[in-house]
Amino acid sequence: MELAEIYGDAAGETHIRRTVIDFEMRDFAPPSQPLGVSAEMPSSASLFLTAPPGWDENFHPTPRKQLAVLLKGNVCISVSDGESIALEPGDTFLLNDMASKGHLTRVQGEQDAAFLFIVLDQDGSQDS
Repeated sequence: MELAEIYGDAAGETHIRRTVIDFEMRDFAPPSQPLGVSAEMPSSASLFLTAPPGWDENFHPTPRKQLAVLLKGNVCISVSDGESIALEPGDTFLLNDMASKGHLTRVQGEQDAAFLFIVLDQDGSQDS
């Protein structure tokens, strides 16, 4: 599985990098058969968020390091280096651009976008 990460560099520019999430076969839910399980990412909170069509017109950094899962709608995220990524329901991405120029999230179409955000501890397994 691939995870797109929005991150800021030392100069404050934002970029998109893709990381492969590795899975290890483990007895996760005995007595069921082993499943592919990723490394744990310590988290401290989670929340649901909705955004209306056309949101947002401003670049903004994430307020904290968090995983986001797009549940409904379609969005396009742009970063300051000019790259963009189109996301559809089921896509997961990592927001890690706190001290930067930020990113631009545009909700596409006529439907609200709905997200699940999982706040990651700063010392989590994904590097900054």
